[in-house]
Amino acid sequence: MAQMKNTIREHCGCDADLESAKPVMAEYIATTRALHLWFHGAHNVTKGAGFAGDHVELYGRMYLQIQSDIDGLIEKAVGLLEDEELACPTAITTRAAEISKDYPSPASMTALAIVASGKSLVKAYLSFLDHIYSELEELGVLTLGLQDFISSAANAYEEFVYLLQQREKSELQN
Repeated sequence: MAQMKNTIREHCGCDADLESAKPVMAEYIATTRALHLWFHGAHNVTKGAGFAGDHVELYGRMYLQIQSDIDGLIEKAVGLLEDEELACPTAITTRAAEISKDYPSPASMTALAIVASGKSLVKAYLSFLDHIYSELEELGVLTLGLQDFISSAANAYEEFVYLLQQREKSELQN
């Protein structure tokens, strides 16, 4: 058991900076939660001719995927960094609320504005993932599994950009 205590150090090398990685992972979690809240909101307030498809197949699919990602992300962060404070719902939602203030709420938007804002948000999140990846790599805590997790998320969100882009084109043609 004592040998398992320093698993991430063994995985990534003794230069792993676990303490510095904790705020990075906390920001990753909170930013993902903010994204989840935004798309859950979009799911609830979508409107217009594309309502049924947007509600279920676009925003519903997106917020459920992001919700699943948050669960895996929190478990990975707690497991790798051995700090259950990374799962604190108050800290996560407080920071997510701060992040959300930088983006317009979908609550009073048109269908076109929701999709355009959502596309911008996902593109910003993809840039954020690139940044997080680099930061965690620099700290020496990027395990093979964490690399895969971030890469898989980027793959899914690139597909979301495509879906939002196509939906935006459809709305512009109406």
